[in-house]
This record gives sequence, structure tokens and C-alpha cells, in this order.
Amino acid sequence: MSDFKMQSIKTINDACEKVGIDFDSFMATIEPLPEHLRALAAMEVIIKALNDGWENPLDGETWCYYPWIYVYDSSEQLKVLRETPGRRDLIRFTRPDGRCGLAFVSSLGAWSTSLASIGSRLACKDRATCQYLVENFRDLLAVYYLSMEGSAIIEKFIR
Repeated sequence: MSDFKMQSIKTINDACEKVGIDFDSFMATIEPLPEHLRALAAMEVIIKALNDGWENPLDGETWCYYPWIYVYDSSEQLKVLRETPGRRDLIRFTRPDGRCGLAFVSSLGAWSTSLASIGSRLACKDRATCQYLVENFRDLLAVYYLSMEGSAIIEKFIR
């Protein structure tokens, strides 16, 4: 690979530039999408840039890393912080309807079997890349995972 430094990717614009996508066209294309899909599209570009040419071979042999994050409401977060000082993997989002986390859908034992499992679009090539992603794009990940309104958050990572 090149002399690429992942610290050079701080915004969606940086990521677009790294992978050769026109930023303005990209933003115009994702504009009509729901917030969580805009966040997913942005995360895919950011991860592609951070992976610096590496692509998940989907061969069942290659280790990859996924950006899992814990999501707590304010009271849970305070409790966890008291119990585990110095913890760096917490984010601060509260959903009024109590929804959070990652969706997993299955239909087993019916007339047909169907399964929608977790995909590989957000795979990182190594632990350091994944940690950088979570530490620097945590809010954008939360918009995707929580399917919450995130216009202000997405704007934070532009230019």
C-alpha cells in the first residue's frame, strides 16, 4: 500500500477525495435518502478511504473488524462510567422510543426460511483502522445504527 496516513481522513470530503469521488455529486446523490442511509453511504466511502485499497475478500478466511459501539441512555452511561472509569467506547444518544442497536431479521419455521443477517459493507482491514473510525466518526455511526435524525451530525463531517 501507499504512505497513506488514516489521520488525513477527518471528513466525508477527505474520504471522497481519497477514493476519487466528486464530493458535490456524492452529496447531491445521497440528499434525498433517509438520514440513516445517508450516514451509511458516507460511512462506506469513509471506510473505503481508510482501508486504503483493501477490500474484504469474503472468503471466510480473512479477519476483518466491524465498528461495534455501545449505546447507552444518559443514566446508563453515568452508571457505566462510574463502574469502568476511562472507558472510551461510549456515545451519548438517547432515543425517546427506546430503540437502539443493530437490526437482525429472521423468519424460521414458516412456509419458507428467510434471513437478513449483518453485512460486510462496514468491514475494516485491521483493528487500528476500526478504532480510528469509531473514535473519529462515532456520531455518524450512531445516526446509521440508531436510524435517528442526524442532519446536524452529518453536516459536522462535511468539508
